[in-house]
Amino acid sequence: MDVEKTIEFILDTQARLEASVGQHDAQLREIKTSVAALTDRVTAVTGSVATLTDLVGRLAQAEISLVGRMDQLAESQTHTDQRLNALIDVVDKLISRNGHDQ
Repeated sequence: MDVEKTIEFILDTQARLEASVGQHDAQLREIKTSVAALTDRVTAVTGSVATLTDLVGRLAQAEISLVGRMDQLAESQTHTDQRLNALIDVVDKLISRNGHDQ
């Protein structure tokens, strides 16, 4: 067995392993940077979703209020129609009486 060749083989293998570890370290740093950027984006999106949820809630409350007011307006319109019809009947009766009297 040749000791020099064995030592050379061990040194070559160690050099390749060190180069591989260096590449893996660089890749790991890139991954950490990407994860940090993604975390920042998720945080921003989470804030935007919270804001959007609040706005949708406010819009729903405004719509509920609007529907209530429209119901009140419809009821008021019905009452006004009834009173107007009663007035029309009174005016029709007065015209009919005055028309027959002449």
